[in-house]
This record gives sequence, structure tokens and C-alpha cells, in this order.
Amino acid sequence: MEAPFLVFESYSACPPPRVRNGKNAVVRLEAMEKRIRALALSFPEAYEDRPWGDFPVFKVGDNKVFGWAVLEDGAVHVTVKLTSEERDIAHLLPYVRTASYVGRYGWITATVTDDESLEAALEWLRESYWLKCPAELKATVEGEDR
Repeated sequence: MEAPFLVFESYSACPPPRVRNGKNAVVRLEAMEKRIRALALSFPEAYEDRPWGDFPVFKVGDNKVFGWAVLEDGAVHVTVKLTSEERDIAHLLPYVRTASYVGRYGWITATVTDDESLEAALEWLRESYWLKCPAELKATVEGEDR
């Protein structure tokens, strides 16, 4: 008589069922928003204001807005100003649209939902800061880099 053939399934082949609590996505969005805020406030003379409600507006110098971030609809919507060349490239991405109300002045909104869109939004936030910061601040920062 043949010995019985035993089959052992590995843990990875049969993972336990996932229990979704509905909170992980919110935590991830809040972490992305914190990263955006931290970068924005790390720039020289940058500060946060809330003139339009519950979302942060990032400013530099004499009340110059260089971006804002709104957490809603399962995403962080980051609005920044870009040069026309950067805007043209940004609009090729599926998560970028012309910003409401200020789009005609060169502003775009990126819908941040994952690492790719977050990294792009962070880079654009740097560019927007540079476009909006006062000339004297640019000169100071450029002098420090040398």
C-alpha cells in the first residue's frame, strides 16, 4: 500500500483574509498631506494661511501664494503655479487638470493619490515656490548655494 501524499500549503500561498477597516486610506492621505505641508513650510520665509476655509494655503514674502492643498474625495488636491513649459508637460499626466478659477494665470491642480502623483506634486510645489518668492529672497538663496 502506498503512503498517503500529504500536501502542506504555505502561508504565502494561502494568505489570511484581509479585514478592511476603512481607515487606512484616510491615514495614507493624511500622511501625504503632512508631507506636502512639511515641504512647503521648509522653504525660506514660507508660512501657512487659511484665508479660504479649512485647507492650508502656502505663502511666501508679502502674501504671495505659491500653493495649497485640499484633502477631499479620497485625494489630496495640490494647486501650484508652473511655467508654460512645465504646465504643458504636466497636462500630459492623467492626474493633472487646469486649476479652477486661477488656471488662466498658469495654475494647475494635481490629484495626489499615490507615490507617483505625490512626488510630481512635491516637485511642482518647489517650482511654484521659486516662481512666487521675492527676487531678493531668490538672490539670497542662490548666494547660499554657491
